Amino acid sequence: MKTTKERREVDRKRQEKYRNKQTKLGKKTITATISKEAYEALYAIKNRTGESNSSVVERALLSLNIHE
Repeated sequence: MKTTKERREVDRKRQEKYRNKQTKLGKKTITATISKEAYEALYAIKNRTGESNSSVVERALLSLNIHE
């Protein structure tokens, strides 16, 4: 069994690999603070569709942009 320090290092490397892959695909990282109502809506959609947070937010933003 790995120690906590070893597990953190494995997790750090995994996350770094994931971020690098996403960057190569042209994706950008954002951080947002949203209301409780928006959070509940996000998770309701996520649970109903099975999509990731990223997919739900991306779809919503692109949908809003198309209508303007």
